[in-house]
Amino acid sequence: MGCEIVLPDGVPDAGVRALFDERDRRFSRFLPSSELSRVNAAPRGLTSLSEEFASMLRLALGAARATGGLVTPAAGAALVAAGYDRDFDGLPTSEVAVGPGRVAPLGAVTLFGRFLLRTEEVILDLNGVVKGKTVDDAVALLGTGWVAAGGDIATTVRLVVGLPGGGTVTLDRGGLATSSIAKRAWKGGHHLIDPATGGPSTTPWRDVTVAASSCATADVAAKAALLLGPAGPSWLDRRGLPGRFVSSTGGITLNQTWQQLAG
Repeated sequence: MGCEIVLPDGVPDAGVRALFDERDRRFSRFLPSSELSRVNAAPRGLTSLSEEFASMLRLALGAARATGGLVTPAAGAALVAAGYDRDFDGLPTSEVAVGPGRVAPLGAVTLFGRFLLRTEEVILDLNGVVKGKTVDDAVALLGTGWVAAGGDIATTVRLVVGLPGGGTVTLDRGGLATSSIAKRAWKGGHHLIDPATGGPSTTPWRDVTVAASSCATADVAAKAALLLGPAGPSWLDRRGLPGRFVSSTGGITLNQTWQQLAG
């Protein structure tokens, strides 16, 4: 998934490693053999899915509805248009052609059990939910403890976590996730697509960190809050989610929920 996976010292990692490897093989846009690549090869009409793929897509569609379409699995074509057309390690950051792409409406994607119906061409990208859900599932696999992946964390134990821009927060349990345009960025673009424009978001935030009951929930909320720009802090407050925002100049803003919990 293009990130480092970290576990507590002494914890056997074979099962967690196998889980992340399996999810990457199934959901990567950059592996021709992945199920996602097979699904995207025929981007319109009726497609049969594995149970695992259908379950993850169901989670992604739920995230899209919960965020008003901000965090959507239908942004695959826009990501390619923005220059994110290969694994980030192979991306020539100074030579990427950047342009807007169409983000299909959610009404064009319907899931019937294990069957996906797309009424127009839709290239799927499930990156909005796969990593967070896999972190949660990895902790469940361990039974107790914590797992971190690319800065996103799920834990069943009290844990002190470093934050973007400095400082720490103590997480009693649940998930903590940071969405950022400082990473996976290239000249003229980054990986967070604004569905309204079909191009990389022009958000004022560099990093948004959210705590929630699970890493998957925190990750989706952090992405949505970053895409919402100045409205992000109050959007999280209305949902009772603590958020910490770092601007492009390094200034830090805490929403009311974060301040109340920190106090």
